[in-house]
Amino acid sequence: MKASVKAALLSGLVFPGVGHFVLRRPLRGLLFLVPMIVAAAYLARRTTELVDTLQAELNSGALPFDAAAILDRIHASGINDNAVNLATLVCFACWIGSVADALWLGRKS
Repeated sequence: MKASVKAALLSGLVFPGVGHFVLRRPLRGLLFLVPMIVAAAYLARRTTELVDTLQAELNSGALPFDAAAILDRIHASGINDNAVNLATLVCFACWIGSVADALWLGRKS
């Protein structure tokens, strides 16, 4: 298997930028790895905050244990704001970009 294909698979299936370490391009890999980690951490923090809030409301009885009511509460929480959308876009761009870049580096060499 060519190194570029292995790198693309690692970047696509494991984590963005990891495949670049196989190609001996760690700095280029960090260009995908670091923004992905920051964006994923932000998304995880926001999701954890929302889950904690929902769990507290369910435990106190303020929110009924009904799927429709929970979904309405999630939509009302404002979780779908511009920062979350930007972090999601960064995740997708890093993932797709790292796979494409690993394949491109393989064609180039």
